[in-house]
Amino acid sequence: MTEPPTIGVDGGYRELFDHVSDGLVVHEPNNGVVYEVNERFVALSGFGRDELVGRRVAELVDDDRRTGTGELVVGDGTVERRMKRRDGTPFWAELSASRVDLSGEPCVLLTVRDVTERRRRRDELRRFEELVEHVPTGIFRATGEPDGTFIEANPTLVEMFGAGSKATLLSTEVAEAYVDPTDWTEFLADAADNGVRTEKLEFRTHDGETFWGLITVCHFENAGDAYVDGAIKDVTQTREYQQVLEEQNERLELLNRIVRHDIRNDIQLIEGMTDLLDDAVEETAHPQLETIRSRSQHIIELTDVIGDLMRTLMSETEAELGSANLSYVLNKEIQTATAAYPDAAIRTRGNVPLVEVTANDMLGSVFGNLLNNAVQHSAGTEPTVTVAAETAGDHAVVRVADDGPGVDDSRKETVFGRGEKGLDSEGTGLGLYLVHTLVDQYGGDVWVEDNDPEGSVFVVRLILA
Repeated sequence: MTEPPTIGVDGGYRELFDHVSDGLVVHEPNNGVVYEVNERFVALSGFGRDELVGRRVAELVDDDRRTGTGELVVGDGTVERRMKRRDGTPFWAELSASRVDLSGEPCVLLTVRDVTERRRRRDELRRFEELVEHVPTGIFRATGEPDGTFIEANPTLVEMFGAGSKATLLSTEVAEAYVDPTDWTEFLADAADNGVRTEKLEFRTHDGETFWGLITVCHFENAGDAYVDGAIKDVTQTREYQQVLEEQNERLELLNRIVRHDIRNDIQLIEGMTDLLDDAVEETAHPQLETIRSRSQHIIELTDVIGDLMRTLMSETEAELGSANLSYVLNKEIQTATAAYPDAAIRTRGNVPLVEVTANDMLGSVFGNLLNNAVQHSAGTEPTVTVAAETAGDHAVVRVADDGPGVDDSRKETVFGRGEKGLDSEGTGLGLYLVHTLVDQYGGDVWVEDNDPEGSVFVVRLILA
């Protein structure tokens, strides 16, 4: 370390020198040897005053430009350099210098201002601006009047409106970008009242093409002038897809009415005519009549499942959930299945908990289809089905066990898929698919396990409401 000459700040200037808010360093003009420092720079650098005096300023700079302050400071302006503290940690400093005479010697007074936080914010802003430049959503700022213009826009917005250049878009009134210019006026008024506003509106490009955009704006004032910052996302394809879904739902609803009304009416007529034939045909033909009755009943059951499935699919994206009484719904379906299958032994093991679960009015279809599936897959002429229910933590668990052939391990994951059927099943496979679809909507789970000694256990886990 070079031994400096005895140059200092004395008298009334000393107190001022030590108490300014910026760090001050007095150093030799050519080699940068430190003559004097103030208390702020001592605190900023972490060095003691005695450690700093005689040290070269370049030794405190933590970058590749570790030379004298002639290169650290350009002209009369300021530069930013990364400096280092005594413990080696870096900080960013804004440096400015001026020539002074102390004790008759020419010196440089170096002002050091800690700008680490300012630089961090500036770097974050630069990264944010880079994000805005590349995000696939149109970002803009506009004046907050009905005849206001764009005053800033990212490249995505320029491309979205087919403006050709940013300058062209910035010369456009915002209202001209709307198919109906009054949309902007009303939207702007709502934003001024509420601060933030989001709406789906129709826009027009500079080429005259139209598109649907989801626009969000934030209204603010600065120095008495109104502005809006906004974002526009092209949702034309989403809207077109939504229209297709609505049309499909209308067709499904029509098909649902045909299935539930027209076909059921025809089947009920067939069943009635079959009853009339009981006394009109030979006894040897009665088995054939029973087959007709059985198939007719199956078709009715099938229309119920298809109707429920179509109803579920039409509301699958926005199912409205509430609470359902598990005991009431499950016991009602057990009674229905018992009446429909008089030869089956459907029993409950223990009491069904008196709890509410998250579901909707189609929860009965879940249990009804599982009970029908259990009876239909029985290995004997007198099926045995056991139903058990319990609570476990925040869930209710229902088990429907049968004495059928069981489900092979390789099919346990796929048995709930669309159109899946048991090996000996005459059904369509839609029932279990409906079960899975509904339970999934409820936020629950459904799976199949092996029963002991034979058969399957279908397990439904529902969230307690």
